[in-house]
Formats: sequence, C-alpha cells, structure tokens
Amino acid sequence: MQNFSDRLVRIPELTARWRSGGLSDAAYAALYFFIWQIGMHGPRFASRKVKSDPRPDASSWLADFDRSAGSELERVLVDRIERYHFFGLIPNASVALSAWLRGEWPLLLTERIPTPGEVLEMQAAGRRPVTVVADYPRLLRPVLKKPNGFAFFVHDLEHAFKFFHDPNVHDGQRKFFGLLRETVRQGLLGPYLGDPVFREKFDYLISDMNTHVIHSLRFLGAILIECILRREGKAPHETLSSAAGDELAGLLQILSRCWMFSPAAEEAVLRLIDGGFGEADAALIERAVLQAS
Repeated sequence: MQNFSDRLVRIPELTARWRSGGLSDAAYAALYFFIWQIGMHGPRFASRKVKSDPRPDASSWLADFDRSAGSELERVLVDRIERYHFFGLIPNASVALSAWLRGEWPLLLTERIPTPGEVLEMQAAGRRPVTVVADYPRLLRPVLKKPNGFAFFVHDLEHAFKFFHDPNVHDGQRKFFGLLRETVRQGLLGPYLGDPVFREKFDYLISDMNTHVIHSLRFLGAILIECILRREGKAPHETLSSAAGDELAGLLQILSRCWMFSPAAEEAVLRLIDGGFGEADAALIERAVLQAS
C-alpha cells in the first residue's frame, strides 16, 4: 500500500488527463475522491453495504479504474460508489457523486473557488459548483474554513445533495436564488451590504445555504434586523426603533414588488417580522416564489 503523500502526488496526473479530454468532469471528480479516500484511510476507506459483495480492496479498485475509460470507467465508478459505504463520510456526498456520474444532476466542476456572486448565478440557473483543488501540495492546506482540498470538495458535494435531492425543494431554491440575483442586480440591498457583518452573512445565504425557501427568507429578515440594530447601536436581542421598523417594512415591500409577489404574498412577507406568521403564509410565499419568472 502506497503512503498518503505518494497517492496524492498522482492527482496532478489525473488533472492533466482530464484537461486533455481523457476524463469527463464527473469521472475526474470521482477519481479525485477515491485517491483521497484511500490515501487518508488505507484499508478502512470503505465497507460493504451487503455482505455478499466482495470486501473493498484499494489496490484492486485502483487497477480497475486504470483499466477502464469513457462510459465503462463511469459505470465502474458508479458501481463502487453505490455498493459501498465510505469511512468518515455521510452518504449525501456519495449520492451526489453518483448522480453526477449518471448525468442526473448538473454539477459544475471548477478549479478555483467561485465568488458568492458566481455561486448565486449558478444556483439561479439550476447548477451547483464542485471545486477540485488539485495542485500538490496546495491541496493539503486549508481551503477557506476547511482543513484541506478534499474536505472542501466533500462540502461541495454535500451542498449539491441539499440543492438537488428533493425536486420540490430544488425548484423553490432555484427560483428564490433567481429573486435574490435580481435583488442584487437592482442594488436594493446596497445600503446594507456596506456593513461587513451583513455582507458576510448575505454571502453565506447566496452561496452556502441550501435549504427551504421559508428558512432562507427568515434568515434574510433576521440579518437585516441585526444590521439595522447595529446601526442604531443596539444589541441583537433589542427592539428596533419605530423609524427602523418602518424602514425594514418598506424594504420588504420593495423586495416583494421586485419579486412580483401578489399583495397577499407581500403581506405574508411582512408578517415574518411583525409576528403572526403561520402555515398559510408559508404556503402563500412558496407559491409566489415558484410562480416567479
């Protein structure tokens, strides 16, 4: 068994093969996954889901991958991913990788970390990025808040699962990201984006928060309230002044009209901050988001 560093040194070779057209994006990502997984965990890298399947053998698997190409390679990769558990990973990541290989989820391979604005554009178009950091030894060092390139790669796969796995939730997310994109294009949050705390949290919302539309809208309301409270010199648990409350309500009305919500949906959005928000309001907003062009 090769040691950890020896395996990872091979990743730039894979990258060259991918850049020359010898590997599809999904196959390249899957091989990147296996080299890291085997390099980090050795014989423990995987376990059987069904006892009648052969025990996972790293050397044998890598040889199978080396012997295969094109659609046959993708078939072999899907077979291994779907029939085995992988040490240290939640299943969501391998589900996303398999769906990518099958052509079911339109993931976008990137070699650099997209900006939050770029991720917003991708999500509004119904796609999610997966970043592969392949340069050795750069891939061993932290990537944003993750300890190495592999952890960041897996994080992207987990977000892909959250974005795609439920078709109804996916449609809502995609439409809501489209509304946020239009909000940014029109500069409607300009006065608040100058606040670095709000900016950081808004960037999180548009690039790293894949959840139900109502949760996302609540989060947007919460960070707007926090931003206005900071401007008033107040703590997060304090209450907005009357003038600040009017400002927030006015902004939410502007956003609702930018999003072409009905008057009833606009009132439901206002109840998110005024109180009395219920299931009927949530359903009304969900329909309004899904009907957005």
